[in-house]
Amino acid sequence: MKHKRTTQNDHIERINETLYTIHADLSQNLSVETLAGNVAMSVFHFNRIFKEVVGESVHAYAKRVKLEHSANVLLFTPEATITHIMREVGFHSNASFTQAFKENFGVTPSKWREVDQINAHRDLSFSGKPLHVKVAAMPSFEVAYVRHKGYDKSIQTAWLKLQAWALQEGIAFNAQTMIALHHSNPRFVEASKCHYVACLELPKTRKFYRSGEIGVMKIPQTFCAIFSLQGVYGDLKKYMDVIYHEWFPKSDYEKVSLPSFAIYRQNHFIDPCERFDLDFCVPVRFK
Repeated sequence: MKHKRTTQNDHIERINETLYTIHADLSQNLSVETLAGNVAMSVFHFNRIFKEVVGESVHAYAKRVKLEHSANVLLFTPEATITHIMREVGFHSNASFTQAFKENFGVTPSKWREVDQINAHRDLSFSGKPLHVKVAAMPSFEVAYVRHKGYDKSIQTAWLKLQAWALQEGIAFNAQTMIALHHSNPRFVEASKCHYVACLELPKTRKFYRSGEIGVMKIPQTFCAIFSLQGVYGDLKKYMDVIYHEWFPKSDYEKVSLPSFAIYRQNHFIDPCERFDLDFCVPVRFK
């Protein structure tokens, strides 16, 4: 039993490393052979383990996250051309990009932008609330992390896993910065399929290594629009709608392919009153 658990942990560690590689640069089209080689696995074994851990093939996963990012850019950066967006996520022809996008979202990229498929679902009830925002470079963070699939209260499980790991490693959990990477937009990606990464900044006193479901990575320094937000569970999605649908189109910035992330001062997933106090950081560049 112990040997089986060790093997499972090793598989999770290697797939976590692969997922990080995919998300680090969506313009790349890394072959399965390259990804398998990066984690010292045969292609056959890698394909089988990836699907077992993630629930879909590596090709399907990479394609989906590219298209989800494209859908975000189409809606929130009206001046970005479809050709520009296509190249940013590693497609080399309009025909292949349009076909893949339509297969995933049911409409072409131009129709998606024209119809704005998520307008009917967005919540602009927070439009009147003042947004406290600054644009600045965020430092890099060395973090331990747990990946979670699903955007609901089940996210608490990921934080509890990090908390248990921190206790085992002698890390004062509440003294370390908690960061959440938001890979998916819950307005047009089904909540059960959204990808979320719970991260805990690591003390600089010693070296830490990945262990089972707990990965270790470096969140790179990023240039961000930083929104200081407070509220209760459920409010963050409302703020995100205002940020993406109202603030971005009127701003001088556009979102880049890196995931947005929340830096918590108070974490609504583990706070007894489900309250949050955080900086929501959106990686940007000038239009």
